[in-house]
Amino acid sequence: MAYIMPPMKRLFQTPWFWPLLVIVVVILAALPVVLYPLGRDQGMYANIGRSIVDGGMPYISMWDIKPPPIYYLYAAAIAVLGPSVGAVRALDLMLMPIALLATYLLGSGLGNRRTGLFAALFLGVFYFSESFENLTQSDSLALVPTTLAAWTAYLASTSDRASRRAIIYSLLTGLLCGVLLWFKQYYAFFVLALVIHQIWQRRALPIKEALAFVIGGLLTGGTILLIFASQGILNEMLIVAQGTAAYNAQGYALDEFLFGMGNGLMSRWLRWSPVMIGTVAWYLLAFARRGRPAWRLIWLWMLAALAFLLIQAKGFDTHWLPLLPPMCLFTADVVDWLIGKFVGTQHAALVDSENTVGTQHAALIDNANPVGTQHAASENVHTLQAIIAFIVAVGALFILIANTWIPVLPWLTGRAAQHDYYSGFVAGDLRAAESLDVVQYLQERLAPDDSIFIYGFRPEVAFMGQWRPATRF
Repeated sequence: MAYIMPPMKRLFQTPWFWPLLVIVVVILAALPVVLYPLGRDQGMYANIGRSIVDGGMPYISMWDIKPPPIYYLYAAAIAVLGPSVGAVRALDLMLMPIALLATYLLGSGLGNRRTGLFAALFLGVFYFSESFENLTQSDSLALVPTTLAAWTAYLASTSDRASRRAIIYSLLTGLLCGVLLWFKQYYAFFVLALVIHQIWQRRALPIKEALAFVIGGLLTGGTILLIFASQGILNEMLIVAQGTAAYNAQGYALDEFLFGMGNGLMSRWLRWSPVMIGTVAWYLLAFARRGRPAWRLIWLWMLAALAFLLIQAKGFDTHWLPLLPPMCLFTADVVDWLIGKFVGTQHAALVDSENTVGTQHAALIDNANPVGTQHAASENVHTLQAIIAFIVAVGALFILIANTWIPVLPWLTGRAAQHDYYSGFVAGDLRAAESLDVVQYLQERLAPDDSIFIYGFRPEVAFMGQWRPATRF
């Protein structure tokens, strides 16, 4: 009779089961993000997004200093889900699964399935553990096209040279890079890293692949350029670029640079210390593991992210975010190596030693089958590795839950008010509880869609109350 695998075991062995499970668990653990208040930046993006939904244009109807993709993402969320704080906060939950899946695929290709699962898990945990002012930002949501472009670039570089597959993935990489460059011009460092990796991998300039990459970039980046030119907003965007460059230049003074980077590094250490340690460990282990040449793409990505951080010279938390995916990949590789090294090699040797004696004794008694014994030993090792991987995953998820669910439970269970929950959200001079107080005060005196002017920069108040800013600035 043929052996029929139990349904649950078949499900566990389905290739897509585990990555989808990781993504679903991360999103469930991150659900309270939709209850986060808006920071100043998010408030501005939301007001501009609402003006776009109403037929306006960025920089013309309402002015801000960011490139346009973030405004259109907010506009899409508002158009689909309505003009609410939860609607724009849902952008993270809707888009980041794409980045998690791309990270899983990249990690699986460079290492194994467990490496990919850990990488996706770590990225989800440390991304959604960010403070409220750093989520739903231009640089945070840019991780989606960044990780996708890294994955397609990896597929292009591992395909046969000038093959149809290599050309298709080069085209896709170009399409994604064309979009990414509109998030911020400094993502050109990342694009350059992909180009260097492809040339390095091929040991020459692959003309057909390069042409496909350029065509892809022109199709998206060029089309977006033509659209903005037709809308008459390019001049405003040039003013934004000039102002941003001048603003960044203020940080090039050595004392300002060191102060900003020092603060940023301390902030990142408090939030990212596990993956920072994992990244350092990966580079140290790389010498013992002969450099890990297959991971060249990731450390080039890391260098590009460092350049992205340094050229802006401010050390803001969001400027560090492009470093997160490569750091999570490095850490996942280290964790997988440690599990295999100490649970695989040493435990297997111990089991084999014990089974050798057992097999010899059994052979004298009943001529036992050594192949079955070896299979059992292998199963024991795999089971122990799975248990340790599960413990690591639970520990990582606890970090996320401690940052999302635990603070919100008193409000959700009626033991605290929304004001109490918002009191925990502070960023510089912004106190979310104060913004909520202002909104509730004004709601008693104004109607939705009224025009409002607030002295000082308080765009989050206007959006939360559904009022329209009186000026375009």
